[in-house]
Amino acid sequence: MRTFIALIVLCALAAPVAFARSHATTTLVASVGKNDSFTIALKTQAGKRVTSLPAGTYTVVVHDYSQLHNFALGSVTAGKRIFTGSVLAVGTKTYRVKLVAGSYAFACSAHPSTMNGHFTVT
Repeated sequence: MRTFIALIVLCALAAPVAFARSHATTTLVASVGKNDSFTIALKTQAGKRVTSLPAGTYTVVVHDYSQLHNFALGSVTAGKRIFTGSVLAVGTKTYRVKLVAGSYAFACSAHPSTMNGHFTVT
């Protein structure tokens, strides 16, 4: 009986940890305008350029280094903006987004023809 009770207690203690792990999100890192440059990027935490992602929930950490630029993310497939940072703001902002299958694009709102990128979600 003691073994059975110990097993129940152990399961009860482990359940919240297992539940928390199943809801973990992947972090993506966006950067725009370092040293006022006309650069924009979306990368994994390991520094690899994002070109394709599996559908799911992501944390996007945006590092905006310039008052000349911003980072905006949208779904090309749905024709909808997901989030837009402020052009005049400088700093780091975090967004939590759910990405479904389709095509996505990111750009600087002030310079969309030269500062942009895209990726696919499967």
